[in-house]
Amino acid sequence: MISIIEFRDTSFLFLNYGGHMSKKPTYEELEQRVRDLEREKNGNGVIAKKVIHDEDRVLHQIDLKMDPEIKSLDDALASVINTVEIQAIMDDFYHLTNKATAILDLNGKVLQASGWLDICTKFHRINPETACNCRESDIHLAENVKPGEYVAYKCKNGLWDVVTPLYIGDRHLGNIFTGQFFFDDDKVDEEFFIDQADIFGFDKESYLEAVRKVPRISRESVDHLMSFLVNFTTYISRIIIANSQLEEESRERKRVVEALNESETHLRTLIRAIPDLVWLKDLDGIYLLCNSRFEDLFGAKEEDIIGKTDYDFVDRKMADFFRKNDQRAMKSGRPCKNEEDVTFKNDGHHEILETIKTPMYRRDGRLVGVLGIGRDITDRRRADEEKVRLEEKYHRAQKIESIGRLAGGVAHDLNNLLSPVIGYGEMLEEYFSQDEEQREYVEEILKAGFRARDLVQQLLAFSRKQTLEYKPLNLNEVIKEFKKLLKRTIREDIEIELSLLPDIPIIMADIGQIEQVIMNLAVNAADSMPQGGRLTIETGCTCLDENYADTLEDVKTGRYVMLAVSDAGCGMDDMVVNQIFEPFFSTKGDYGTGLGLATVYGIVKQHKGDIWVKSSPGVGTTFKVYLPVSAESEIKEQVEKRTATDLRGSETILLVEDNRQVRDLALSSCGRDIRFL
Repeated sequence: MISIIEFRDTSFLFLNYGGHMSKKPTYEELEQRVRDLEREKNGNGVIAKKVIHDEDRVLHQIDLKMDPEIKSLDDALASVINTVEIQAIMDDFYHLTNKATAILDLNGKVLQASGWLDICTKFHRINPETACNCRESDIHLAENVKPGEYVAYKCKNGLWDVVTPLYIGDRHLGNIFTGQFFFDDDKVDEEFFIDQADIFGFDKESYLEAVRKVPRISRESVDHLMSFLVNFTTYISRIIIANSQLEEESRERKRVVEALNESETHLRTLIRAIPDLVWLKDLDGIYLLCNSRFEDLFGAKEEDIIGKTDYDFVDRKMADFFRKNDQRAMKSGRPCKNEEDVTFKNDGHHEILETIKTPMYRRDGRLVGVLGIGRDITDRRRADEEKVRLEEKYHRAQKIESIGRLAGGVAHDLNNLLSPVIGYGEMLEEYFSQDEEQREYVEEILKAGFRARDLVQQLLAFSRKQTLEYKPLNLNEVIKEFKKLLKRTIREDIEIELSLLPDIPIIMADIGQIEQVIMNLAVNAADSMPQGGRLTIETGCTCLDENYADTLEDVKTGRYVMLAVSDAGCGMDDMVVNQIFEPFFSTKGDYGTGLGLATVYGIVKQHKGDIWVKSSPGVGTTFKVYLPVSAESEIKEQVEKRTATDLRGSETILLVEDNRQVRDLALSSCGRDIRFL
């Protein structure tokens, strides 16, 4: 007879059970132990287990997914639940009820068992034919059992078995079995078992003794016991599902962690590879991360920087400056830019950093710190300063050029005015004897005229309008010869030292103008050393590249001879240096005309060269003149042969002059036998 009884699932509560099981547990204690196990699993990391509150729902409707790799109940028990604890519960069930239990797979294989009787272990299960009856019973029960129900079946060996299904999610993987009993309302037919002993060759006395030990149980007790086993299957199912889900979540978490670690590795690699300095601080200025370039700044590794502040690595003034800009960015809520002048501790080099500090927020909008990125702008800043300097030099050269054109025009007109003054003055001087008072007046007029003429020559030199006579020159020889004149001109407390490069290249120059350059520079150097000192004249050879030549006026790339005049005098500041070549600018007060260096500048430029000055107050001054090397390899001596000639003749002279006074002077100096055409 098969009895199918519908099972109504009851709700489970996860209760805190702090007591201990008695030596022989009661039914209530056994149920509580199942609940405790479920709670224990939940506390050990199971994130969620759904509890069924609707009694009409059955176990296979639990909305949880099982690991697809679990293909059998054996796999499930072995992989995700504590089989030792399951066995202990089954043993406790046997001690409480004196009923055997077992967990079977769908093929009738016994996975775990407790309390089995001798009639099964010593007879039915060991004989091939009766064992076949047992398996037939197991399979029959497995095929006919439904979720939420239990099934009773009397096997061919004469004993009753009852089973409830074990579902994992919606998959039926096995059954929980109790059996090897007689119902108390059954009449036990001993003749059947005697025949069994004869048929299968059992020891009759022993076999019948085993039959007599088979317990008798009421159907009501079976219902009560099976209610517990149904709860037990629910526990196993829930634990397996929850642990399967936990393993899946664990695998997913592992994948996420691995992906996160990989992403973090890529991010850190990227940050460390950035050529700029990168760092992150929290609200208190404590470092959270930094890259390799930032490590060089503090001269420490990232692990030694994290957890510390700026005050652990730089002086308080600099740390206060960093902190002030951090707070400014966090207070404003937007990126803030500033410049930081820093020295790297790893090698001591200096950089100017353009730093952008950006406040960092969590997803919920809470401020967590500040991100800093520092870019080296040292070269850019130097380039900007050089650009400004070159622009100033260019504008200064334009101004000097403009003044030079004006000076050239003025000098031409002054020449026209001075020529009659000096010419007529010289003619007038001849009319007076040496002892006449009027001769002194004429001489004073001539002195003023000569000084004015020299001034005009300087103006012409500055404006590059004078006529030069270019010849191949060895600058060393010119300096050696001119040193004699310098010694007579410059004070005795000035020591002149020559440092001349041997075998210096030849230049094409006007020797008189070059001597004037040397003289003007030497006189200025001597004036800057009122207490005496050393004046050094140096020559050398250099090559000006395109970067240098492109920034200067009328200077081409190539080889140049360098003339340097240095002193150890009072020196000049930047403001004076920027105006030093301007005409009529002088630091000597009424004593200077302001045309000495302007004349030098004009002469050098007329020779297609360049002049450069370096000076610092209290250190001294160095002027460097660059003159282009000549294509001629040697100086050719030019010997002029002069022969005596008779200047008298009857030729006709053509006098061309647009200035009337100059024309009249020329006519007067040549006599009256000149006729106009």
